[in-house]
Amino acid sequence: MTELVLPTANGLSWVHETSENLEAPNSRQILRIALNLKYLIDEVVPILFKESEITSDQSRILNRKVLKLTREACGGNQKDERSMRKYQSVVIFCLLKVCGWYWELASSELHNAQIYSLRATAAQQLCKLIIEEEEARDPHFLFIHMLCRRYVINENDEDQEAEGVLELALDMHSTIVIGSSGYQRCLKWLWRGWIVQEEGDASTFVLCDSVPSSQFSRHFHPDRLKTPMYQNIIQVFFSICYLVLYTVVVNSKNSREVDPIDAAEVVFYFFTVGSILDEMNKIYNVGWNYVGFWNAFNDSMYLTIAASMILRIVSVSPIQTHMSSEYWDKVSYRILSCAAPLVWCRLLLYLESERFIGALLVILKHMMKESIVFFFLLLLIIVGFLQGFLGLDSADGKRDITWPIVKHLFLTVLGFGGFAIFDKFAYPYAALLYYIYCFVVSVILLNILIALYSTAYEKVIVNALDEYMALMAQKTMRYIRAPDEDVYVPPFNIIEIIITPLMHLMPKNTAKEFSNTVMTIIYFPMLLFIALKEIREAKRVSYNRLKKLEDDANETDVAWDLTDGYVDEEDGWLPNNELTGIAATQKKNKNSLKLQREAENSDPHFKVDKKWFKNVRDSVQPVSDGFHSGLGWENYGIFSEVKEGNKRAQKKIDELSEMVEKLTKLLEKSHISN
Repeated sequence: MTELVLPTANGLSWVHETSENLEAPNSRQILRIALNLKYLIDEVVPILFKESEITSDQSRILNRKVLKLTREACGGNQKDERSMRKYQSVVIFCLLKVCGWYWELASSELHNAQIYSLRATAAQQLCKLIIEEEEARDPHFLFIHMLCRRYVINENDEDQEAEGVLELALDMHSTIVIGSSGYQRCLKWLWRGWIVQEEGDASTFVLCDSVPSSQFSRHFHPDRLKTPMYQNIIQVFFSICYLVLYTVVVNSKNSREVDPIDAAEVVFYFFTVGSILDEMNKIYNVGWNYVGFWNAFNDSMYLTIAASMILRIVSVSPIQTHMSSEYWDKVSYRILSCAAPLVWCRLLLYLESERFIGALLVILKHMMKESIVFFFLLLLIIVGFLQGFLGLDSADGKRDITWPIVKHLFLTVLGFGGFAIFDKFAYPYAALLYYIYCFVVSVILLNILIALYSTAYEKVIVNALDEYMALMAQKTMRYIRAPDEDVYVPPFNIIEIIITPLMHLMPKNTAKEFSNTVMTIIYFPMLLFIALKEIREAKRVSYNRLKKLEDDANETDVAWDLTDGYVDEEDGWLPNNELTGIAATQKKNKNSLKLQREAENSDPHFKVDKKWFKNVRDSVQPVSDGFHSGLGWENYGIFSEVKEGNKRAQKKIDELSEMVEKLTKLLEKSHISN
């Protein structure tokens, strides 16, 4: 059989059945596993090493033996695979908990902070190695039980809240774990809706059984709206609508009189109220871990618009106030106008999927956090100098220029200060005090701010890829963490609030059917798009399973693999034949192999000798040797020389043995002849 120069897809054996339902270990058992792992890491990392020796994928410290011991620390019946899986399912969760313990020790015992920080890094690296190892062994078990499922650990005789590895790594900002291939792949499956929360149990996740189905009814269902990707599409659409409505409302004021609230304003306020209620619901369900930079940004925008909305309602209502309706109407529109930068910048939240913009947003977030230190110092400086100036102003028994002083101190921070106001005020004390203030603010504090921004920029850029992956993980988990039986994206969540009391009066099944009917009506175009899109994807999944490949294989057609990719152009959006795409792909692969084989056989001297492949394998560096044995790179040269010396010695021994054997035969022959 002709050997090809270009490789073809071999594929891995892929089990498509859902991993068996395993009972979760109890909180005390999880605590014992975590204690075992802490003892292991304490012994494996007894002293300070270089961090690169820990984080290397082929580390000689966290080698194959340590990985084996890490799994064995979970206990279980060694002869029962189900028992082993039950307890090993929490190994990554426990390692992250141990990492958190080391961080607590590093903050409380500063004299040992470096060693504790290194051990925390070792715990995260072990998580990454186990994730990648389990991904090659059993991806379904990794996704469902090790990463997605939520577990409870007992700490200080109290059961903690249930957490999963996906959210725990995100809350800890463990970029080592987040950047692992298995973690990112699990997020991709969650993003597409291939892994979903089990109905009635938000702590358990299952594989979506409709993924390989080509039936329209299996995909045209409101439950598919729980998929983060589709929720994101709907939110982007509504955000654009929100921006258009805002533009119409803020520019609709064209008279001095108070105009009644029109239809555009009603819809705009409907959107705003729905978004505020959705934020409150998510904070209530998720807790403070949900609050982040963009949440604070959105909440500031919503509060500004809500203030404008309240004043606008006051202006058209019959409520009598000490100010006229025209005044409140004018203030309302002015406050609404101030929200324009927030409304437009909000679109960046939905453009973060682009790597460049995502990294830019991460840098911006870090800079804003670093600014807190600067503004805290600035506030103390301003208050201190302000008290000094106010003391100078009141030294004569009266205060003349208190407000101009306050205004001037803040203008100085922005670079618009001047010395004229202090030349005739409490000379020379006020002028001297202001000189010192300008020096501290302009020379010291502003340079501190520049240094903080530079540090934040460097911290993100050096680790830009992992920071971007953490940002995308946070975006995916935004749609997963807040449990929601029925997905009503704002402003449709107001409809949910209206019909909820009515649903409580119905039987459970009837209420569910009623809610599904309502969502089918309001989301009909989106559900139609989802069904047609997923039917196309189902054919590729069916083809992958036919070839015993992963469900997410053959998504791209690369140049170095002649049998990858999937031909779906012939399917169309409304396919008539279920085997059209599979047949077209097989035909394409067969034709590619045929053309490649003919081109290679056109010249009998073209092929590379088979020994070339063996020479390549023999000449590669022994990268994995240290990972398996724990030996350092510095010993490889010595051991290679010893190995070669042993080969030469063995060759000499074989030659001497042959000579002795020949001499023995000659002596025997001469003895017989005599």
